[in-house]
Amino acid sequence: MTIHNDTEASLQSVSIVVTTFNRVNLLSETIGSILGQTYTDFEHIIVNNMSEDGTKEYVVDIADSRIRYYRNANNGVIAVNRNFGIQQSMGKYIALCDDDDLWLSDKLQCQVDLMESKPGVALCYTNAESFSDDKILKRKMIRRSVRSNHFNQLLRGNYILNSSVLIRTQVFSRLGLLTADSMLREDYHMWLRIVKDYTLKGIDESLVRYRVHLSNVIGNRTSETLRAIRTVKSIVKLVEIPWLFTQVNIGFQYLKYILYFIVK
Repeated sequence: MTIHNDTEASLQSVSIVVTTFNRVNLLSETIGSILGQTYTDFEHIIVNNMSEDGTKEYVVDIADSRIRYYRNANNGVIAVNRNFGIQQSMGKYIALCDDDDLWLSDKLQCQVDLMESKPGVALCYTNAESFSDDKILKRKMIRRSVRSNHFNQLLRGNYILNSSVLIRTQVFSRLGLLTADSMLREDYHMWLRIVKDYTLKGIDESLVRYRVHLSNVIGNRTSETLRAIRTVKSIVKLVEIPWLFTQVNIGFQYLKYILYFIVK
């Protein structure tokens, strides 16, 4: 896999990848929160999945040289465009953000400081505040306190928010890109692959605002839990995890699925 980060100057920066589809109003808020970061040494890669709502016109009109805009069809698989963005990246680190989430202004600075001070950490994530319109739903979405064994905790379920991660680019060069299998959760699948060989570090402060769409959140819980179960099952052979080791964790996720189904 080729990632375009071959110059010394580019290796000092962060590549921020945002994929989007027909969400120009929400995207404008996301871009505003990214361009407002106190850490400014980054490129902002926006990959548009053939939107027809004026997204292209809005983005190309932004007067900021850090923005790099692409239009690419993903046929309904978001991972395709995330991978496309990662492949265009020129930074030492890669950050991902969904087109409806927001970053606090010091999000990148806190993470870059941590990663620079801890060269053994491959992925840094943060806590997040969930909200809907003007209402805060949770001040902290992550309730687990994970100090060391992220691998075992992740097998029980994904608690790492896609919009919160900062990852060393060399990790993708070694492990490859996100899975494009729509039956799996591509972010969860990637975290499990990373944590098998690398160290992860979390920041407990909520540096991301995660937008909740209340009209579909319950339905998403059941379908996403099934995708999570498939993801854990798929990872067993890929990273050579003993089959018996995963059964308790898979059982735990099945219990969550049953609970969500009953609530639904």
